[in-house]
Amino acid sequence: MNNLESLRQLCVEAKTLLSSAWDMELAERVCERTEELAEPLNDPRHTSLAEAALGFAAYLSAFTDSRVGPVESRRLQLETLLDAVSEQLDRLETSSALEMAPPEVHLTIELAPAPPEALRSAAVAVPAATVVAEVKPLDTIVFIDPTGRDAGTLGLALEDVGYIVQPLLRLDRQIGQWLAKPEVKALILPAPGLDVWDKLLQLDPALDQARRRIGLFVVARSDDPRVRLKAGQAGADGFFVLPGSVDALAREIVEVLRDRLDPYRALIIDDDASMTMVVDSVLRRSGMDTRVINEPGLALAILDDFVPDVILLDLHMPGLSGLELLSLFRAHTKTAFTPVVLISGDEDQERRFETLTAGGDDYLLKPLRPKHLVAAVTGRAQRSRWLRRALRHTTTPLPPP
Repeated sequence: MNNLESLRQLCVEAKTLLSSAWDMELAERVCERTEELAEPLNDPRHTSLAEAALGFAAYLSAFTDSRVGPVESRRLQLETLLDAVSEQLDRLETSSALEMAPPEVHLTIELAPAPPEALRSAAVAVPAATVVAEVKPLDTIVFIDPTGRDAGTLGLALEDVGYIVQPLLRLDRQIGQWLAKPEVKALILPAPGLDVWDKLLQLDPALDQARRRIGLFVVARSDDPRVRLKAGQAGADGFFVLPGSVDALAREIVEVLRDRLDPYRALIIDDDASMTMVVDSVLRRSGMDTRVINEPGLALAILDDFVPDVILLDLHMPGLSGLELLSLFRAHTKTAFTPVVLISGDEDQERRFETLTAGGDDYLLKPLRPKHLVAAVTGRAQRSRWLRRALRHTTTPLPPP
């Protein structure tokens, strides 16, 4: 039995644990076994599954270590974390089934063949095939280009700052092989490929992991608000209308990739140590730099050494409530514009409205799912970095609040 089959079997045991009277011995066994099975899953294909499994194990360990079973609300959080493990296992099974399917079931967006003169133009951006193996590959931008012309023009704009552009004429499941290469730093996608890209991400866990590492830019021939919105929903770092915006695209690529050398920073504040353990584990596994505060009164002091891109803040805490801390962050020069995500089990709409009007940027309900947590934090951190870049260019219009 391989690790995935063993994890599937373990999910059955964990469901039994959570659906009946609390059994501490079974809880310890499930916790230890989950950690054992998740640790070897360190390749890109299995990263999301490892994150989900370790998030479940981390939260479960809070109860095995304290020898106190979970109350109903925390049992619900455990169930949600376990569902996330099952979801990732299902996703891997679907992906494996597609890999064994005939080629005709592959999702593909066919792009118009490039004319010969366009490909000759694009060739200035492509390294020669005879490069000596010992030479370190140059940082590469993969461009799904319908004509080859835009890739060539962009290549000329980027070659002076150390990037090359690799044009490809179609988007299919083979894109994962390109994006897995460490020298590939960004993907430029034509707007018609967004739907296919979304499907590929759902079906290929390794591609999803690669997406977190690289920059994503979407290009179109016209500035259609619906297409721009779809690009934003796909998590694009930028949207550009070509051919007119090639220089702006080159400049944005350089700045976004420079930012990506510095991991997103998240500050987690919650008096519940078991909850911060889970959130910290999940965000670190996704490549973020995190700090945890369990004493709300110490939250501002950490800003001397750690300036976050996003703050996660529990709403109900002793001493200083989440709303009170939110007011303090908004009044602090280092966090006045930092996105703040409030976390609570309170489903009351008035409370939710109160947090947003006080300056909160998002509101996540417990129990938290790792996938949703990473998406929410990544999206807010990405916007935080975008705002800083925009402020560096006074001529760049800021988005409406």
